[in-house]
Amino acid sequence: MGSYVITVPGTIRKPMDLSARRALLAVVHGADPEEVGGQVPDLDVLTLDEPGGTFVLRLEVEAADRTAAGEEAVELTRRAFTAAGYDSDGVSVGTPAVTGIDVG
Repeated sequence: MGSYVITVPGTIRKPMDLSARRALLAVVHGADPEEVGGQVPDLDVLTLDEPGGTFVLRLEVEAADRTAAGEEAVELTRRAFTAAGYDSDGVSVGTPAVTGIDVG
């Protein structure tokens, strides 16, 4: 098992308000949604280009290998957007990329 940093790109089809952002980050961080979303460090996790409708999530997952890490990151991304009120037609998830590995 190792710890992987995965970058997941995608597109959204409706604007994201602060409440949706907090719900999404709560799933990603596993934190109280009242405590996340407005802090500058969260900008490292979610980059959102609303006019273009694109996003990038940077997630850390535990997995046996790169493939499993990518699959886990995509699943976590889908769960986070579902919690934020986006259905499967409201968000498209792109191909994840491994951007960091710690197998120590």
